[in-house]
Amino acid sequence: MARAVVAKEDDSQSPAGSSGNPEQKTTKRRCVQSACVPCRKRKSKCDGGTPVCATCTAVYKTECYYDAESESRRSKTAQKRDSTSITEPSAAADIIIASIRSLPESEVQEIVQQIRKDDNLDALAESLRKIVTLPPKSDGQRSLEGDLSVLIGKPQVSQSGVARHYGHTSSLGLVHEDENYSKPRNTSPLNSKGDAWTTVTNDLPFLYHLFDLYFRWSHPFYVLFSRECFYKDFKSGRQKYCSPLLVNAICAYACHFSDKPAARTDPNNPRTAGDHFFAEARRLLYEDESPCLTTVQALAVMGLREPSAGRDSTGFMYAGRCLRMAVELGLHLNYSSAAGLDLSRSEIEVRKVTFWGCFTYDTAWSLAIGRISQLPRTAINLDKPILDEPVSLDRTQPFADPSQRGEAGSQSGVLTNRRFLQQLSTLSELVNDAVFMFYAPRERFTSRRLLDCYNKYTNWYRSLPKTLQMPDKPDKTQPPPHVITLHMYFHTCNLHLFRPLLKVDLLHSDIRPRDMCIHSANKIADLMKIYRQYYNLRTSNILLTHILLSSSLVHLINQFSELAAANLAQGLRDLEDISTCHHFGARAFKIIYALSRKWGLPFPDDTTQ
Repeated sequence: MARAVVAKEDDSQSPAGSSGNPEQKTTKRRCVQSACVPCRKRKSKCDGGTPVCATCTAVYKTECYYDAESESRRSKTAQKRDSTSITEPSAAADIIIASIRSLPESEVQEIVQQIRKDDNLDALAESLRKIVTLPPKSDGQRSLEGDLSVLIGKPQVSQSGVARHYGHTSSLGLVHEDENYSKPRNTSPLNSKGDAWTTVTNDLPFLYHLFDLYFRWSHPFYVLFSRECFYKDFKSGRQKYCSPLLVNAICAYACHFSDKPAARTDPNNPRTAGDHFFAEARRLLYEDESPCLTTVQALAVMGLREPSAGRDSTGFMYAGRCLRMAVELGLHLNYSSAAGLDLSRSEIEVRKVTFWGCFTYDTAWSLAIGRISQLPRTAINLDKPILDEPVSLDRTQPFADPSQRGEAGSQSGVLTNRRFLQQLSTLSELVNDAVFMFYAPRERFTSRRLLDCYNKYTNWYRSLPKTLQMPDKPDKTQPPPHVITLHMYFHTCNLHLFRPLLKVDLLHSDIRPRDMCIHSANKIADLMKIYRQYYNLRTSNILLTHILLSSSLVHLINQFSELAAANLAQGLRDLEDISTCHHFGARAFKIIYALSRKWGLPFPDDTTQ
């Protein structure tokens, strides 16, 4: 490209080479868009005169000519650039306007309030960009490019009535399916009798017994669906929030909490608990693997049940299928305002609850087995759930909390609390980052990254609302079991953060990884003491098996301390108590025993294999 050339304007009042009148302004230099071909080759100044320039005719006495084709092309490029710079609107303003036009009125009010409070519109636009697609710019004529930009990346409703998500790199969602590639789902109402939902039993009171155990001991921590919606559809026979697959999956897992003979295929063998219900669930899944909300929920429950039975590999398989189906349905994306889905508020909330429940379960399980999570949290743009579900506990049920009655005999409690859901979801996002830092690092692992992760954990813990903090006097105030488990989970996350660096001292920091691991293990032991005070380990969250295994290993290598030796012995007894409910506890016990023999470390005498 020719360089711009400047030349003095002709001044007939001042002779060449003369300084002229000192008071006269310096003559201006005219900007020349392009030079003639001879001046360009000589790299001399050209005045751009046409048809010939003064430099060629007066100075060098040579022929002067211009490259017409090059000039035309350069002129068009400059015009296009100028036009673009004039007509290109503000990207932030476009996104905000599109959001106001497409989002519900309640959300529009929030956007307006944020605009009034904050001048940083770019940050607001960036947060809205994830949920709003800009309409194509139109010059009054139909634009195929605009049509395509609107269609790609939008959810598509299949012939079976299920919304599926296809990203912009796919073309499968541009038009509706011309035929149903999945088996037609049976959505006709069922009666509420047991034989309508499962072929294993028609004993309805027994089914309610299993439901009660599941919603008491598993559901408050891993909230995979709405208890209220499930019960409502189970009683009415509707198959929107309840399905035979989900019912059998719940019963298969809940049988682990029950001592009733009907809960086992062999009444004398606790290892057979729930096998009959699980076999029925697998059969139903094999017959219909088409994606839907209740199938996602059932896969998550099946993923919890299998490691409880000691089969971590199949549990990992079901966890993977659960998250992949959730992504296919677009549960990880904010589709609340997507046209064509016609989602009610309750449906939107159930989708949120299901996704975040599956995400927290997958993240915890990934930490437990030391594998990469199925979904990075950076792929999620979904709001946290706001579900609240009060429950009145029935102390006539087996394994009920011995101290649940309270001073006035009241047993009212909270089954699901929105603050708990949001805090656990936030912690799971941090754990997800840590898992990817360990098993899929994008940059070199450094002490700075380690301490940054630790500070995020600590800040999360300090910001817990009062209702989720441990009481000052836990011997007088009973905390819910899932809240105690949440605190133990936090200390386990800290333990795993520093455990790979037990023999390392961090530079420029007073934090010692070994001391942090010991501190976390002792805190877990203190919390387990509180848990045993109020609750029976015969029915407990499966996450406790991993927590006890992690803390007991730290106690094992620190047995020179009397406190560590005592905590190790108690931890092994706890694993024995849990093993009837979760066989994974027996496996954890054997791991610690095998390591003590391998390293020649003393093993507590008051425990059995």
